[in-house]
Amino acid sequence: MRSCIRIVIIALAAMLTLAGQAFLSKPQLQAQPSGSSYLPDLGDLMATMQLRHLKLAWAGDLKNWELASYEVGEMRKSFAVAAKLYPVFQNVQLAKLIADVSEPALKEIDDSIKAKDHIAATRAFKNLTDACNSCHKAARFGFIEIHVPTSLPFSNQSFVPR
Repeated sequence: MRSCIRIVIIALAAMLTLAGQAFLSKPQLQAQPSGSSYLPDLGDLMATMQLRHLKLAWAGDLKNWELASYEVGEMRKSFAVAAKLYPVFQNVQLAKLIADVSEPALKEIDDSIKAKDHIAATRAFKNLTDACNSCHKAARFGFIEIHVPTSLPFSNQSFVPR
């Protein structure tokens, strides 16, 4: 019994050592910002963007212009981080793609929110969704297809304007 336990401990120690070596030898994409120990993966940034996209849809649908404006601002910040950390990703000029495709769509939706124009906001949101998919295709990630959301997974936030 003791020899079995000893073998398991040795095997676990070897696995942890190998995992640690793999982690330490993993190339960094870019230098960490000073004072920061976390470099978000592009996929993590885009997953956050997808949540913002969903929240923007519901805020706009319920005419919560304050929340919609906030979400557009947060999307801009996330795009700026993605462009700064990953200006070129897998040989795709990502920073340029974000500026050329995403910014015009964000401006259109931002303008419709400022005007509190629900019809224009709905159209602009569809254009933003199309821009997301256009960007994904250009970056060779067309298999990630974004749609206008049809249900809300957040039960812990109200989207109704105050």
